[in-house]
Amino acid sequence: METVVGSVVRVTYYDEEKGFGIVKIKLDYKDPQMAKYKTTLFSNVLTILSSFDRKPMIEEEFEFTGEFETSSYGPQLKAKTFSRRNEQSKEGIVTYLSSDYFPGIGQATATKVFEALGKTCLKDIVHNRELLDQVALSQKQKDTIYQGLVANYQNEQELVNLLNLGISMRIAIRITRILHENASELVRSNPYQLIVLVDGIGFARADAITLQIGISKDSPIRLKALLLFILKNVVFSTGNTYIKQEQWYEEAIRFTNQETEILSKDTFEDLKRTLLKERKIIIDQEKDVYLSKIYYDECKLASRLQAFLGNNLQEYDASQVEKVLMNTMEKNQIEYSPKQIDAIRCALLEPISIITGGPGTGKSTIIKGIIEAYSALFPHSDAIKEAIKLVAPTGRAAKRLREVTNHQATTIHKLLEYDGGDIFFVTPDNPIDAKMIIIDEFSMVDVSLASLLFNCLLPTTKVVIVGDSDQLPSVGPGNVLYDCIASKEITTTRLDKIHRQALNSSIIDLAHDINHGEVPYDIADLKEDRTFIRSDDANLIRLIEITIRQALEKGYNLIRDIQVLVPLYRGEVGIDAINFHLQDQFNPSNVQVNHYGRRFRVNDKVIQLVNRQDKQVMNGDIGSVLSFEFEEEKFVRLTVLFDFGPVAYEAEEIEDLQLAYAISIHKAQGSEFPVVIMPFSFKYYVMLKRKLIYTGITRAKKYLILIGSFDALRKGVIQLEENRQTKLCLRMMQAINNPFEKEEEIEEISNVESLKPEDFM
Repeated sequence: METVVGSVVRVTYYDEEKGFGIVKIKLDYKDPQMAKYKTTLFSNVLTILSSFDRKPMIEEEFEFTGEFETSSYGPQLKAKTFSRRNEQSKEGIVTYLSSDYFPGIGQATATKVFEALGKTCLKDIVHNRELLDQVALSQKQKDTIYQGLVANYQNEQELVNLLNLGISMRIAIRITRILHENASELVRSNPYQLIVLVDGIGFARADAITLQIGISKDSPIRLKALLLFILKNVVFSTGNTYIKQEQWYEEAIRFTNQETEILSKDTFEDLKRTLLKERKIIIDQEKDVYLSKIYYDECKLASRLQAFLGNNLQEYDASQVEKVLMNTMEKNQIEYSPKQIDAIRCALLEPISIITGGPGTGKSTIIKGIIEAYSALFPHSDAIKEAIKLVAPTGRAAKRLREVTNHQATTIHKLLEYDGGDIFFVTPDNPIDAKMIIIDEFSMVDVSLASLLFNCLLPTTKVVIVGDSDQLPSVGPGNVLYDCIASKEITTTRLDKIHRQALNSSIIDLAHDINHGEVPYDIADLKEDRTFIRSDDANLIRLIEITIRQALEKGYNLIRDIQVLVPLYRGEVGIDAINFHLQDQFNPSNVQVNHYGRRFRVNDKVIQLVNRQDKQVMNGDIGSVLSFEFEEEKFVRLTVLFDFGPVAYEAEEIEDLQLAYAISIHKAQGSEFPVVIMPFSFKYYVMLKRKLIYTGITRAKKYLILIGSFDALRKGVIQLEENRQTKLCLRMMQAINNPFEKEEEIEEISNVESLKPEDFM
């Protein structure tokens, strides 16, 4: 670690939100401590990379401690800590008070303050506002100076306090920006509150801070946070909405008592009662444990679905429906099958209905038919089509829905006006104005999102749910589509006939075989649209590369058309290894950006990992890296080109991105690709299950290439996923005779901490 002192001569870059900056400072070689760097630096101007509590100003003098690193322009210092040195000099004080932090205070006024009150004026004013009465200032100027100094002084003091707790500068600045003057006190009292209050701080980081500041491992504060973390971890990793108390205790013991006994049964019971009293958890009548938000989401969703079922409002009768159905078929010169007719009829006559079926069974055709038939029931309404909302869980699924129906479609998050974090501008008090809503790919929707969506619909809205119940369930807790069908409360049309346009697809035949637990006898035969290439693990990635080259020769685009789908991230044949190999083969470059094990190059295929409403980019969106931007040889941002346009990412934001030559099958759900390549290996054994394989295969539109071990494929097809533990189905049936009547209690609990699956997976 090196320490340098110098005055700022240039602010090259500063990110106001993240507090990260790049500055140039001038060293004074007359200072003996600085003179030692004269022989190692090219000049007395040094580039500093650091986090700051506020934007640095020209002529401010800093002391930085950090490590030197080399760029093509010479050495630069990556600072770990900083402190200001010249807040007692005339130049420093005048520069500070005349800056943008004090609007309306110019250099002349700042000079008057210094000359009247002396070199300690900044600290003195903070402790005694009346000192400003000694200077000829207006009341507004006095207020501006005092309020600005107090705010910045408190933030600086909090920053120092947090640094003294052993918290890094970057994290300390993030904490002070959100918590301000209460930061260090809150951290000392309970660091686990940071998980809820500060974005980017999870349990592991909060736990490290807790132990660092001297809170013992067996402290009730720590053990309570541990129990809550373990509960969340189990729920989000399994998709269950609840956990058995015995399992919770066993998981807690396994996590906490690794070296010595920290958690006893009695302590566990005491902490459980505390969490129950604080309403962080709910224990239901069957003694099962829920996170409070998940419990109320499940209950509210069941209640809301039952309310829709009881809605008998109808603006037309069955005879009108039959008439528009016949007219729609005649107009489009299409003959719907009996089940397709049933599906459209139910969608128009029932307040809520479900359409489910595998690939090629005509779900998209039916959605288009529903839109046309429903519109025809209101021939004198010009706005009827705008009153029909089409939504899907992901941007790519919404885009595909828009293409096949020629009707405006959007994501559920966009319809609910998601604004980041846990904020939605559409609420039950500000509901969605729609006569009909069609929700596609509903198997991907978890219980919390479904609850929010249904509670934001008007009770008169007609609801049509569409999805394949045999696909993977949602990433988040719940199994909503399956539970809705299993309840038998909602009229469900199950499509099982493969229609004419899909009859010649051996991909669809294979998908249906696998869904029934069968591997067809001709799996290894070369078909027009699919093939199976046997390979051992040693040659697996090379064969993926060769297959991609063949697809490129046929005119397919690597970014838009070709997608490798893999079950696991880690390992020698995992997603990461395949991505690095394909990146080197198809996008070699000496210029790349490295970020915590990830590496990016211009023209790389990348995928967005989380929803970012401020950028209008959603989890699962795929694009290509358009450009890098550097300042002083330091990477500051990159731009990704998506279907909808370019999106810029600052250096600190590229953790949102990942290479996407290969992606997980979960990430591909809701999307389709002309060419899908799926490797199979026993290295994927823990993930190889029937629904996962079925979901991956059904992503292929034109060509499916399976590569690897036939035995691994066969083993995966036999393996069934465990059923998720949920109670939506039971609650729906109970709601018929015992409607949920705890709306006030539900509202009271609605602000519990936000939960995101990516925090725990």
